[in-house]
Amino acid sequence: MTSTKRGLIVRCCIAVVYVVLAVCMFITGRSHTLLIDNNGAEDGSYKAIKSMSVTINHLEPSEFMKGDRDKFTIKGQTVKIHVESFDGMLDETYTLKVPMKEDSVLISIPKLAAGIEDAMIPFDLNK
Repeated sequence: MTSTKRGLIVRCCIAVVYVVLAVCMFITGRSHTLLIDNNGAEDGSYKAIKSMSVTINHLEPSEFMKGDRDKFTIKGQTVKIHVESFDGMLDETYTLKVPMKEDSVLISIPKLAAGIEDAMIPFDLNK
């Protein structure tokens, strides 16, 4: 192998490593806004949790009462939500994957607890 071919191969390998690093940094550094919601359904299909503590990833726990909503910012695609009701009826950890294209999502804790599929929906903060 000549030195020019070897140099070309090394440059191509370095370019591939840079592209892979850029993609990894984009995915892990992407931030999302989570709106955590504790409201029941108007039709009564699921009910709001009376009072609970919610921990998002490794952030400080937040207390929610019936009807509360709060905003959190996370980095990365995966979010762990630990929910503990004050009456002891619920103590669960949920792992969700936030879609890459979404800047903000609304997560309904009562829907998560009830096992309803669309517990996480896109949300536009500009409306």
